[in-house]
Amino acid sequence: MAYKYQAYTIDKKIVQGTIEVSSESLAEGALYSAGYQQIISLEEVPVGTSIKGAIPTLFGVKNKDVIDFSTQLATLIESGIAIMTALQLLKGQASKAALKEVINGIIEEIQIGSSFSQALSHHPEAFTNTYVQVIRASEQAGTMEMGLRQASGYMEKQAATAQKIKKAMFYPIFVVLMAIGVVIMLITVALPPLVDLFASFDVELPWTTSMLLSLSGFVMDNTMLIIAGAIIIIVLAILLLRVPSVKLAKDRFMLHIPIIGSIIIERGVHHFCQTASMLLQSGLHLTQVMDIAVETNKNPIMRQALNQVKEKLVQGEGLAQPLSEIELFPPLLGEMAYVGEKTGTMDSTLNTLANYFDERVDRRISMLISMIEPLLTLVIGLVIIFIALSIITPLYSILRQMG
Repeated sequence: MAYKYQAYTIDKKIVQGTIEVSSESLAEGALYSAGYQQIISLEEVPVGTSIKGAIPTLFGVKNKDVIDFSTQLATLIESGIAIMTALQLLKGQASKAALKEVINGIIEEIQIGSSFSQALSHHPEAFTNTYVQVIRASEQAGTMEMGLRQASGYMEKQAATAQKIKKAMFYPIFVVLMAIGVVIMLITVALPPLVDLFASFDVELPWTTSMLLSLSGFVMDNTMLIIAGAIIIIVLAILLLRVPSVKLAKDRFMLHIPIIGSIIIERGVHHFCQTASMLLQSGLHLTQVMDIAVETNKNPIMRQALNQVKEKLVQGEGLAQPLSEIELFPPLLGEMAYVGEKTGTMDSTLNTLANYFDERVDRRISMLISMIEPLLTLVIGLVIIFIALSIITPLYSILRQMG
């Protein structure tokens, strides 16, 4: 959901904008982390008040836009072009109005004395806190182009992971939708013309045909009611899942489902390792890294666990020991973190773990799909056989009667 905000910057200037997060508390945390000194107002943007608000992905700045912007800006800076000139060039060639507006805002902020990272933080709708922190660290180290490439590379990896999951789930969803479409066509188009034929020959219908005719009649007579009911159920489910306690219970339940629970956990661990590795390579302290890791993780159960690790880290227990004590995390995570602490190679160790868990998530998704596909085939086959027998059996009786 989106939240509209007004806030004071460090130099007491008032800025306003919109931020996309899942709750008001996360919005506050993201704004304070971005460097704002005081939040003047923060209110949820009503859904559907405008086309832009209803479909933000069509009109807002997408991850791909930020990746392209970062790569191009890094290339221009490496070529010796001053950052203001580079931003002006990118603004001129930006094809999307939303991106052009953001770049213009960054230019205006720099012109009044803000650093590049401070200017980015004023646009949380485009640049996440993770992105801003990487740029801030590289800015201080004088390696801006390296930070831009790190941030864009991180976003590319995150997008690739999400894309792999979407691609893997496309086929089962497509098969289910096609099967539903075929069943609806058979019930509403193929079956009704046969009803009069069955009645004219006074054939005793088998229970399968009677059940199918009753279902077909119900669907045909109550089509609008069924559609309205489905819409109401979907809307109520969406609203209910926005209630924090319900969402938390749903997330806990999902973690206990075989294979799916493992995918959720290992994907969360992969996100943590990848984020922490990049931030450590950028020069951030481990406590700062944990703050960002907690804030950016979308799963509330994982967020709670990482928050416990952060609290123990602040108390001086290190990272490996708290990770090992929480049952949610795979044992390998704590063991490898211990190696990273002892050898002083925590960033590369976490990067290795990120790649490892990325591969495990891929394998588990493939395993899940390989289990779903035959089950779907069986269920769909049984439904089609049921419908076919319900239609063919009375026709056979009619042919025998005519003979």
